[in-house]
Amino acid sequence: MPTVLITGASGFIGRHVVRHLLAAGHPVTAMDHRLSSTPHPEPVREIVCDLRHGQLPRSRFDAIVHLGALGGVRPSIERPLDYLETNLAGTLRLLEHARQHDTPRFIFASSSSVYGPTDGKPSAEDDPLSPCSPYALTKQQGEQWGRLYARLHGLDFIALRLFAVWGDGQRPDLALESFRRKILAGETITIHGDGRQRRDLTHVSDVARAVEAAVGWSGSGFEVFNIGTGTNHSVIDMLRAAERWTGLAAKVEYGPEHPADVPATLADVRKAKELLDWEPRTRFPK
Repeated sequence: MPTVLITGASGFIGRHVVRHLLAAGHPVTAMDHRLSSTPHPEPVREIVCDLRHGQLPRSRFDAIVHLGALGGVRPSIERPLDYLETNLAGTLRLLEHARQHDTPRFIFASSSSVYGPTDGKPSAEDDPLSPCSPYALTKQQGEQWGRLYARLHGLDFIALRLFAVWGDGQRPDLALESFRRKILAGETITIHGDGRQRRDLTHVSDVARAVEAAVGWSGSGFEVFNIGTGTNHSVIDMLRAAERWTGLAAKVEYGPEHPADVPATLADVRKAKELLDWEPRTRFPK
């Protein structure tokens, strides 16, 4: 089975991907800038390394799964230089590692945010891109660097454009987990806009399966795949789900729309179905 280096392995998505690839039989090396709060299962090899300036492993891998990044469109507006240094320079540093060690395959966690505002129709991989936050721009530029390395150095670069990932262990700043925590704490939830913004909610287990499919993909060169469900849900839908999960009513106030938010995200996943033999299995709400 191909050996795999996973960056961002201690994060929400990373922990799930580590366990999934290990269960599938891959020798896994987990890398993050900090030790995981929950130890990775054996025999995962764990490396602590800051992608911006740390000592990268000297080993050659059959595939690199690059999940390590600063997340979130809203904080990126306040901290653009941090996102540039971590998300873009860190990706380039890892691409250079792949080139120097003859790593043949690089899987990049991109984002649906690269599409920017849409007309509400499903976004396809060849649609125009219009990122409206520094976070989204770093993801688009990461894809562009991957395309360049595929052309110049023969690297297989697969960008997975992930749509609003949810599931066990999700980050506390993500809407579903933020709603749940605030309801339990009796705090007021602020919804920016009218709550009718819609998101294609993709379960983390489906993302892990998509990563596995990308590692084993029979194609080559540069390629991009949407990883979503083809169905979306409103912010109010997410709020009602959090109320059901907690058994409590939420206290809600409404504020102005945030400039980094888009009205809707919705994935056209036909390409992933056709070429990766992948499709979502877990639907929201649970």
